Amino acid sequence: MAVQPMTRVEIEITAENLWFLERNLNVFDFLDLFPLDALSTGKSHGVPLIFKTDLGFEFESDIDRGKMQLRNRSRHKGWTKWTTEHGLNPGDRIIIERTGDRIFSLRLEPKQRVSD
Repeated sequence: MAVQPMTRVEIEITAENLWFLERNLNVFDFLDLFPLDALSTGKSHGVPLIFKTDLGFEFESDIDRGKMQLRNRSRHKGWTKWTTEHGLNPGDRIIIERTGDRIFSLRLEPKQRVSD
């Protein structure tokens, strides 16, 4: 029986991982979501991936093999822009879904807040 490729990952934001997630996305635990050629080699960057965000912008990134993180962490585009504009909170969930060969959707599922 063939193993189905991973197509979606949910990352729960906690008080412990909030600071790190605001700055970096470590992909070690769900590396199977991405094509292997997206990882950098010792000599060159990996083949770029496209992330289409729920905020209406997209960015390209490869995966830094040494850190197992997305490389594009710019405050003006990329992962850090997305986390900054969303204002992550413990209990929120980051959803990454493969929608094409090298295309991924990136969205935030906010924690359901209890109203007074």
